Amino acid sequence: MHELAIAESLLEIVNDTVKRHHLIKVNKIRLKIGLLTSVVPEALEFSWQALTKNTVCEGSSLEMKMIPVRGRCRGCGKEVFYKDADQFCFLCPDCGQEIEILEGRDLSIEEIEGEEEDENSSS
Repeated sequence: MHELAIAESLLEIVNDTVKRHHLIKVNKIRLKIGLLTSVVPEALEFSWQALTKNTVCEGSSLEMKMIPVRGRCRGCGKEVFYKDADQFCFLCPDCGQEIEILEGRDLSIEEIEGEEEDENSSS
């Protein structure tokens, strides 16, 4: 289950952001996930919840936007678009040449929503 490794990497990035911006609570993380990453959203959410217990991220949600696969034929230039990774083919349906992947294999954090430390509180 590579979702656990992904969740661990996300937590590391979020923790860096928490420190940099002095957050006391993380509420939501918005992700863009390409279909070719083969991420199972439910498994990623489960891993995230397990890893974030007793942290500033506990109870936070992952809002996942799945990004379709978009590519362009290296031969004829036709653009192809797949909303289901299982339908994707590395060969052009028109001319049979190789498809260059333009979108659909990345995973990125778009936004981290949280609560900042109160500037007026004494430390």
